[in-house]
Amino acid sequence: MTDPSHILGFHPDCLACQILAGITQVPGGIIAENPWWVADHCLGPYGLGSVVIKTRAHRENLWDLTSAEAAAMGPFMQQMSESITQALGAERVYASLWVDQPPYHVHFVLQPRYPDHHTPQELGLKGLELQVFRTLSKAPADAEMAAAASRIRAVWQAKFAPKAQA
Repeated sequence: MTDPSHILGFHPDCLACQILAGITQVPGGIIAENPWWVADHCLGPYGLGSVVIKTRAHRENLWDLTSAEAAAMGPFMQQMSESITQALGAERVYASLWVDQPPYHVHFVLQPRYPDHHTPQELGLKGLELQVFRTLSKAPADAEMAAAASRIRAVWQAKFAPKAQA
């Protein structure tokens, strides 16, 4: 078990906290991060290339965010949406916040919607209908999630990652 002491407000029953602490592994690992937010591939049947963006600290509500967390949220979501689109050929990226299962932890799911010919099994569904369809579908295989995470990470690192000082 990894030491969760670095996670502010760590909750032992929180999946997001368990992932941040390294207790639960996500295929492909961390895709991108900044001091306030971490992105990794979404576990479960939400579609290949779906990315979870979660606060580093255990925050239960949007109004619990610090000013710095709130200010960093929009640019990070923008960067990740663009990275998903460029890496995987998504036509749109949907953003959702469903923090309705305790223990609560603020996180957004960015879900790519691909052109109809890319995923014919999704029948051209969009919006809520696509969300429901994917929820009822099988989760992507770990190897598929890891490969998608790697491609998204490569775009994010090339375009948005802070450059090391020489």
